[in-house]
Amino acid sequence: MNPSGAKPTAVSGQAGKRALKANKACVPCRARKTKCDAAEIGLPCSCCTSRQCVKDCVLPVRKGRARKLNHVSPIPDHVRSAQPSTSDLDGQSPRQAELDLFYLNILNDAGEKTTQSSRHHPIFSTPYRPSPEYSFSTRNCRWAKQPQLDDIDNEFLAKKGVFDLPPSRYLDSLVKTYFDHVYPFAPVINRVDFIRGYQSGHCSLFLLYVILAPASVHAPADVLSACGFASRSAAQELFFSKAKLLHDFSAEDDPLLMLQGSIILCMVILDHPTDRDFGYWFHNAIRLATKLDIRNVCAREDKAGTVFKLYRRIWWALYTLDIFHVSVNTRRSRLLATTSTIRLRTEDDWEVEISSEVSSDLLSPVTPQQRALPVVQCELSRIFGQCLSNVTTKPQQDPRQMFHSLDSWRKSLPVKMHMNENIGTDVYYLAMQAMGYRFECILCRLIRRCWQQTHHADWSEWVKQRLRSAILELDTITKRVLASGTLQDFPISFITTIIALLALHIESALDTAETDLVRSMAQISISQTMLVLTQGKEIPALKRALPLFEEILAKKNLYLIPPNSVGQVQDNTMVDADASLHTQVEQYENNPLLYDDFLGFDLLDEWQIGQMDFTGSG
Repeated sequence: MNPSGAKPTAVSGQAGKRALKANKACVPCRARKTKCDAAEIGLPCSCCTSRQCVKDCVLPVRKGRARKLNHVSPIPDHVRSAQPSTSDLDGQSPRQAELDLFYLNILNDAGEKTTQSSRHHPIFSTPYRPSPEYSFSTRNCRWAKQPQLDDIDNEFLAKKGVFDLPPSRYLDSLVKTYFDHVYPFAPVINRVDFIRGYQSGHCSLFLLYVILAPASVHAPADVLSACGFASRSAAQELFFSKAKLLHDFSAEDDPLLMLQGSIILCMVILDHPTDRDFGYWFHNAIRLATKLDIRNVCAREDKAGTVFKLYRRIWWALYTLDIFHVSVNTRRSRLLATTSTIRLRTEDDWEVEISSEVSSDLLSPVTPQQRALPVVQCELSRIFGQCLSNVTTKPQQDPRQMFHSLDSWRKSLPVKMHMNENIGTDVYYLAMQAMGYRFECILCRLIRRCWQQTHHADWSEWVKQRLRSAILELDTITKRVLASGTLQDFPISFITTIIALLALHIESALDTAETDLVRSMAQISISQTMLVLTQGKEIPALKRALPLFEEILAKKNLYLIPPNSVGQVQDNTMVDADASLHTQVEQYENNPLLYDDFLGFDLLDEWQIGQMDFTGSG
């Protein structure tokens, strides 16, 4: 912390100016291709300050510049003891010097935190310090040092609490939660092998923290409370931050484990913006999959049975994420478009069942619905990808023909998912139904935008009715989830689907081209959808989205009933968490391009939420 309250400068003196000139933009601004004023005002730059991600505002590391270590930002006193002196670096190879520069940037990143940043990023304060009551087992102690790192790095990570794990019984509960609620939607690790390593204390610490981050969203509240967490957001933030630290320090040198971890981290949405979002981890996963030649291995089918099944599960998980990435913004390009030589995902790709040597307390038997889930996910992704291609490349094709494959998939879903009963309450079935209707909404809006200049009046009306029907089906699904009180059991993709549904209702309610009846119905649906989302307000993604929607609804007079009268909104802890929310919404409305990812989800369609201009024009 800078005691004077002034912005910390990145460098000082004439030599410092030369260093900034060589690295004009900070890492986040370079990644986003936005103008950076770090060279003029120092770190953090104005852009990172406005985006509330000052902790990520660091200069990129340049190779072979060890001699300029004295120009790196001053290290705060509370981390200076972990910093190697420049004299210790004399005579080192350029590669070693590069690693040391990287290490110093991490120290700066961890040490220089403003009061505002600390409020939004309460990380590295491990709440579950070991006590006599919960002494660490021999298994946990084996994670207390990373063999790939030197003593200085291990000491730094230890001071950051990276080796402090929750007490064993609560850690077991969190691991079980992951395999019960998150794993079925992306089965990219061999769970039996992982649990075997976990029980012996030899599993990857990076991968362990990776699975704890999404597990914290679904874990029992009493488990999180016993670990000392005040909220799910705090738990997810801490586990995510520790996984990120291990990733940044290259504590894990197995590219397959890094690939698996990157895929799982795609499912983590924090309650504040971060540059390590879905897009970051997804692109990292694509890079690692290319390095491992996953696609060609799946096409050639020349690996041993267990490894080949794992690679196929990973490939189709990446393919599904690729489709989802494009659905977020249909102007993006596909990264994994060529799949014709790879067989579709089947239920046979699942790994073997639980072995006798692995604790059944940590792994539940795979249900028929869980076994079928990745298969129908794969099919839906293929269908959506093809429909999306048809819309963009064949603008004169009758849209009614495009939806035949989607209709057939939806009709076959109960049989393929072995749904004999509980069809209205099963988490996996409802999640797939919702994703199908979400994709349908995206296609319909895209068709309307692409064809608004054409003269196919009958097609236009059919697409409009199809969109309205899909929205109503999503309404029905959300009401079932509300009635069952099971929102917390659903994956993050379902949560963002409901957020997108709310945006669609706001769009309809503000569309002057719609009839009074449609706009009134949309206003009723807004209240119902807000009730569902408020039920899950402790979920980090919703904790982040709700204040913005509340601000929009209040500003546009879209509440039918004052929200407090039904206990619907105004959790002051959420509103007070960002005192500048109202100002940010106004800035977003006036200059939407400046805040193009204000929500930072990177998981929604181009709903234009922040612009508060839901005109229906696409």
